Amino acid sequence: MKEFYTRSITAILYAGVILFSLFYNEYLFYFVGFICSLILVFEFIKLIANYNHKFFSTDSGKSNLILYLTFPLYISLFILSKNSEFLNSLFLLIIVLTNIILGFSLLKKQLFSFSILKNRFIGHFYLVGSLVIFFSMPNVLNQYDPLIVCSFLALIWISDSAAYVFGVNFGKRPLLKSVSPKKSIEGFIGGIIFSIILSILFYKYMNLSFSLTQWIILGLLTSCLGALGDLVQSQFKREAGVKDSGKWLPGHGGLYDRMDSIIFAAPFIYLTIKIFSYVS
Repeated sequence: MKEFYTRSITAILYAGVILFSLFYNEYLFYFVGFICSLILVFEFIKLIANYNHKFFSTDSGKSNLILYLTFPLYISLFILSKNSEFLNSLFLLIIVLTNIILGFSLLKKQLFSFSILKNRFIGHFYLVGSLVIFFSMPNVLNQYDPLIVCSFLALIWISDSAAYVFGVNFGKRPLLKSVSPKKSIEGFIGGIIFSIILSILFYKYMNLSFSLTQWIILGLLTSCLGALGDLVQSQFKREAGVKDSGKWLPGHGGLYDRMDSIIFAAPFIYLTIKIFSYVS
């Protein structure tokens, strides 16, 4: 029971900080996003290096330093690409393609090794690129709208919570036993159901210009991709031989443990919203 209260309080504080900054001020949200991203990159590097704190003293340390330095570079490139539809689309498509490769390699049980993640484009685009996309999402329709991010987060969180409840109470068949034995097909289906229900409620009450069909598509994609992102991170932790990515959030582990689904799904949802804006 104590662990439940700890997890609940931590989750409320974590969500509160994100949502408060999102609705209070555009620049505060970007600042919180920048701090979160630095923590996430830190945790990702530790995961890759099996919690080796000597980041900058070896060849792998040089790669870690590069990963840190590329974060502001990605931000700059994405901001500059806002003035070029071609560059913006290219940046987004590369990140989406990276996550597709990770997803397929996981399902095929041939996930990229950490040596590739550490030294090549996969780790950079998967983590850093996806983070930049997520924290740019309020401006996906070319004007700051916190409701877009709020609805995306709500769909992620309701899907994750429903999957947990359904999995605990009805779970019998593992979703991907070799990666995460506790995640079940029943939980996965429960997450999708509640995500779609929330999408329908958003259509009725959320002041955003998406049709019912578009909301359902967003709910379905968010639930499925969020679950896949969770599995990708689970495989990373399994290969690293660790249970959690960090200790920043009591009861949950690291910030990466809380944002794995968001990181993976954000580029796809961003792209989907862009497509909706073109066809509507």
